[in-house]
Amino acid sequence: MFEEFLNHIRQHQLCSSDDKILVAVSGGVDSMVMLHLLHRAGFSLAIAHCNFNLRGRESDNDEKFVREQAKIYHIPVYVKNCNASIYAKDKKISIEMAARHLRYAWFESLLTKHHFQKLAVGHHRDDDAETFFIKLLRGSGLDGLKSILPARDVFIRPLLFASREEIMTYAQKHHLPFREDSSNDSDDFLRNRIRHHLLPFFEKEFPGSQKALAESLKKLKETDAVFNQLIDEKKENLFIREKTAVHIKKEKLLFPSPQKAWFYFLLREFHFNRQTTDNIFDVLQSEQTGQLFYSDTHVLLNDAHVLQIKKRAELPDDKVYLVHPGKPLKKPISLSFTSFLKKEVSSLFTTEKEAIFDQEKLRFPLKLRHWQKGDRFSPFGMKGSKLLSDFFTDEKINRFLRDEIWLLTSGDEIIWVIGYRTSEKFRVTDKTQTILKITWHP
Repeated sequence: MFEEFLNHIRQHQLCSSDDKILVAVSGGVDSMVMLHLLHRAGFSLAIAHCNFNLRGRESDNDEKFVREQAKIYHIPVYVKNCNASIYAKDKKISIEMAARHLRYAWFESLLTKHHFQKLAVGHHRDDDAETFFIKLLRGSGLDGLKSILPARDVFIRPLLFASREEIMTYAQKHHLPFREDSSNDSDDFLRNRIRHHLLPFFEKEFPGSQKALAESLKKLKETDAVFNQLIDEKKENLFIREKTAVHIKKEKLLFPSPQKAWFYFLLREFHFNRQTTDNIFDVLQSEQTGQLFYSDTHVLLNDAHVLQIKKRAELPDDKVYLVHPGKPLKKPISLSFTSFLKKEVSSLFTTEKEAIFDQEKLRFPLKLRHWQKGDRFSPFGMKGSKLLSDFFTDEKINRFLRDEIWLLTSGDEIIWVIGYRTSEKFRVTDKTQTILKITWHP
């Protein structure tokens, strides 16, 4: 089994010899065999163990056991105590899902803090089969049915080649201690019911079914890899990737049937679900524009001729910054200030990066912020005021760009839509004595 283990690592390029690997160890036979194999292969290791406090003293004994094993292997151990039950109740999710969220969030923090290159988890071939049926019953497509991958980002699964029986045989042969999780015997969980009843039924009715299923899953993974290469090639021709956004020209969105499926897979990297991508596709068939669509991580704007996609984290904050003309502003944008008597200048020409105001009309400190619904503005050269949203529409400023624009205000009055227009109310007139010039350094 050791040679198969090394071949599996090489074949899927799971890690290199100089990688620091964090090993997720529950104390069960799977994780103890994985730890033994990785240690035997000479990798630099540390152990991570989560105590979810779900089984009382049994959970505490698991933690004690893992700490003892770390001493035997002479490697560091990190232990996290957390209450999965409370988290599940707060988030209104299952205990299994709560434990997963807590576990992986902690793992990722350890990877960053202690500079590990990889995290090894103990999924094996039987887990792969069980996951396949869970995803099948939940209506997953190819992405879900391919089940567990040998590697995803920094997460690796060195045991995915081996069955539960092979792992147990290895543990017995090398006299490896391990802990039995009593919850594995319970049929309260869907995975356990599949393990205890469905898979044995198939093996009885179709001898060799588990090996056949493993082969089918291997082919599904290969098919998915080829499919993703085709999607990536399509995206190369469609996506214009800029520093903060991705642009897709609508005129190029031509797909063979099934069109909505193609569209979903193109946008999947931005975590839009199928219902949302179907809604976007339907809107594209009309002449409507300006709608925003959200995923957990991104927002998409249906602009006039393009789709624009940005990370939600990159959308502007709602803070208000005080601006004192006596000193330059560096953050969140750069502004400099010059004050002079009107009679000292003969020309008042400005560029879009400059603005001049009657200083006596201003209230200090000025304020810098993003626009808000209901904002009104008196554009230079216009009598009266208009909604800032109408000004944006007139200037053909889309909803993404308007969220990036900064406003400079005096009290509650907008004096400058920076980069676009100053306010008529604060213009320089014949009565002006002192001029404040503000320069924006983008």
